[in-house]
Amino acid sequence: MITTNKEINIVQLDKELGSQGLCADFNDPANKIIKPADNSTITEAQLEAAIAAHIAGPTEAEVIRLNREQGLAKLKELGFTDAQISALLGGN
Repeated sequence: MITTNKEINIVQLDKELGSQGLCADFNDPANKIIKPADNSTITEAQLEAAIAAHIAGPTEAEVIRLNREQGLAKLKELGFTDAQISALLGGN
């Protein structure tokens, strides 16, 4: 088990470790707990090294949100009104 305050993208970190499964508790951002899942062959040393080297990329949800914001901004830049944008997006 490793405790860190570092920004972690748990899905990305798991892929970096070969997709064997990780368990995480991020309830305390200053003390995020990460450990290998049951039956994982990842060692503490491998997990610690991976966390040290890890540079968290955006999550899929963050990418979707950013793309939506950029798309909405572009539509407004092109002169679309909020009502037109809402109609284009089906009322969203």
